[in-house]
This record gives sequence, structure tokens and C-alpha cells, in this order.
Amino acid sequence: MTQSGTGATTSLNPIDLSVFTGAVALPDAADRPRYEMPARGKPGIAAGVALPTTVEELRQIIRQAYAAGIRLLPQGANTGLVGASVPTTDGDTVVLSLDRLTGPVEINDGDATAVVAAGTRLSMLNDAARPFGLHLPVDLAPDPTIGGMIATNTGGSRVLHYGPMRAHVLGVEVVAADENATLFGGLADLRKDSRGVDIAHLVVGSGGTLGIVTRAVLALSPLPRRTETWWLSLSEPSQATPLFSALKAARPGTLTAFEFVSREALRCALTADGGPVNPFGDELPEGCVLAEWSSVDESSLDGLENDVADAFELGLLVDGVLVDAHSGWSLRHRVSDSVRTFGIVLGHDISTPRHALMAARAEGIEAIGAIVSEAIVCDFGHVGDGGLHLNVLFPHGTPAPTPASAAQIRGAVDTIVARYHGSYSAEHGLGPLNAERWLADTPLIEQRIVASIKAVVDPRSILGHPNHPYNRL
Repeated sequence: MTQSGTGATTSLNPIDLSVFTGAVALPDAADRPRYEMPARGKPGIAAGVALPTTVEELRQIIRQAYAAGIRLLPQGANTGLVGASVPTTDGDTVVLSLDRLTGPVEINDGDATAVVAAGTRLSMLNDAARPFGLHLPVDLAPDPTIGGMIATNTGGSRVLHYGPMRAHVLGVEVVAADENATLFGGLADLRKDSRGVDIAHLVVGSGGTLGIVTRAVLALSPLPRRTETWWLSLSEPSQATPLFSALKAARPGTLTAFEFVSREALRCALTADGGPVNPFGDELPEGCVLAEWSSVDESSLDGLENDVADAFELGLLVDGVLVDAHSGWSLRHRVSDSVRTFGIVLGHDISTPRHALMAARAEGIEAIGAIVSEAIVCDFGHVGDGGLHLNVLFPHGTPAPTPASAAQIRGAVDTIVARYHGSYSAEHGLGPLNAERWLADTPLIEQRIVASIKAVVDPRSILGHPNHPYNRL
């Protein structure tokens, strides 16, 4: 089924749950969707679900799975979007849920760090950190587990200021899927440590295929004392990046989010059931931005309206509305799910160098229209860090995408992104949905490096989705 770094093929055995002496069982019908239904896409079939509550229980499950040759699929909150957290329909996988691997969140306010278990939700961590004036500044619509965020190197809306999850991981404790379920890594909260390659950090972004995260030490950031949130209507979408540069230069270090929303994406968010009031009144701009400024120094945001006025003078804006943070972000976060209520969506999670993003966007929209004229591009995303969700909507009542047309659209987008030296997975991580691209585009020496690590930490290749690219080396 899979190959190790030595080229040997490993065949996994039929599922026999009796080999497990720990908490592994087939869930009740009412509970199965929690583990088998992805946030997007088609459901799978779990042979069983393992629910360890301690690291030792987790290690025992791994030892038993290793001995029996049973595949384990690590799963956090199951909020991933590339298929890596959901079993196949073959029923040949035990879901290894880390949802119960929790415990007290240890906050060190002097060092601004937290020691946290893998199953802890982001909201739980931030609830514990808030009394100390701290938070993990990763902004997401769902509420993922910390282990899942590490495994996918989660991005979100504030990467431009705080960086992705990788930037916040100081130490991580990991269990290998070898005969002894070996623990490796560590929980030293060091911000400077140059003793060679940091082995544990290799699991960041590996999708649970290079070991199971059990605990981590995370660097936290001060909570801002003042925040201003504006909806800004662009004179045209191409002005998004010049606007970002102008606003960032005017008030360095305070622009914490810069989210682009196209006209069609905004239309969906406003008209789907429960849609809010349009912040621009009766106007529906061709493109708009949700901009957020935050600071621990309240006075540093004084006169912010003057920065917006200057952008008007430069011809970058046609409207600007100061809104409360809750309403601003509620509208932004509902965009993705709202678009999906109007038809079938082909998602593309792309990034390019920031200066090139809107040019790549324009080329992508033109290429998509030439392939399928009925499709509507409802794009939005993190333009401030060079990321964009170039989503393609096939509205209800129009022909659904065929496998051929979907492949043609994806190929066209990938070609454009590659020409701008970009990425087809800006923040959603690797998984079955983009395995072929990774295998085709990644240099052979890099594939060999990954395969060599995989052979050490997962010698029987039992971790992760079978179609994850790391399991196909």
C-alpha cells in the first residue's frame, strides 16, 4: 500500500479492533459524523475510533497498531479542508482522535508562554491566557485543537502581523509510530537555541504523518488594548496591494489584518440566510477590504481616520466605514460558508509574493472564464500576506463541474500560480486533495529527505491518510 524511504512496500492488515486493549471502539451511529464527515467534502468510513486521554494511553494504542499493521489517522477538531483528517471509504483506518488529550493550560506570564496539550481547543487556550493579558493571535472561524494547528501550520487572518502557527511553536512533544511508540522532542520554552536541526519542528505542517503531537510550548503575544476595524471600498480590486502598502507605511507595526473580499463573495455573504446589513449601504463594490489596526499603546491609533482619508486622496478608495470588531469579522467569517449555499464550489488556496497577487488573480479569473463561462469566481482572503481563496462557484441551475473541467480549471490556476513563484497550498496544508501536485512539483531530493524521516518515525507507514503525499513516497 505504501513505501518507506528504503523502497520497501508495507501492506496493512485487515482491521481487528480486538488487538486494542485501550479506548478503541466503533462509534454509535449518532457520533460517527463527528469523526467521518469533513468540514468540506465527502465523508469516509472509520473502522474504529481511538480516544486516548493520556500520553501513555496514546503510546499503547500506537504500539498495538504498529504490531498489528493497522492504520491510524490522527484527528483534532476535524476542521481541515484538504481531506487529511477524514478516513477513506474503505473502512481500513482507525481514527486517532486527540480530542480528549487535554489538561490544564500552564501559563508562564513572565516568559509569555503556554504549555498546552494537543487536544486543547484554541478558545480554551485563549480563555486561560486572557487574565494574563496574553493570547495566541491566530484568527480562525472554526475552533481547532492545538495539535491540529501544529500539524497543519495553521495560518488565518493575522499572519501578516503575527506569522503562522510555526512562528509560535517553541517546543513540541511527539510520539513516533515505531515499535516502542518513542517520545521525542521536548518542552523547553527557549526562544534561542541553535543546537543544530530542531527535529521536533519537522512535525509542524506534516499533517500528522511524522509523529503525533501530544503537548507543545507556545509563544504568546500581548492582547491589544485598542483595536479599530474598517470596511474599505476599493476604487478597483487591483488597488488592494497599493492600499496595503500605504496603510502599513503610515502607521508601522499596527496593521494586524487586511482581508480582501470580491463583489461576488460579498454578495453571497450578504444575501445568504441570516445575512447582515451591507456596511456600504446600497453599494456593492467590485472589491473591498476589512482592515484591522491593533496596538498595546492606545494612543498609537489616534487619528487613524486621517490615514483612510489619505488613501482617498491617492485614489485607492471610494468609501470607508468604521465598524465594531464583532460585526466586521462576523461578515468576513461568513463569506466561505455563504458562497457554498449557492452552488458547487471548487476551492483554490493560493499565495504569491504580495506585490504579484492581484495580477495573478486577474489572470486566474480570465482563465477560469475561458474554460467554463457559467462559473463565478467568488474570491476572498488574506491579501496582506499574499494569500487568496480563489473559489469558483457553479451556481444552482447551471451544469455542475465535470472531473475534466475541474481538472482543467485547477491546472490553469496552478500554472498561473507557479509562474508567479507561488503556492497552491497557502495555509490549508497537505493532504489527499493536493497530493499529486506535491509529488509532481517537489524536487526529488526533498522527497527523499521526507521519506528518510518517515522511515524512522513511522517505519510501517501507518500514520495519516493513505493518500497523503508523505505516505506515497
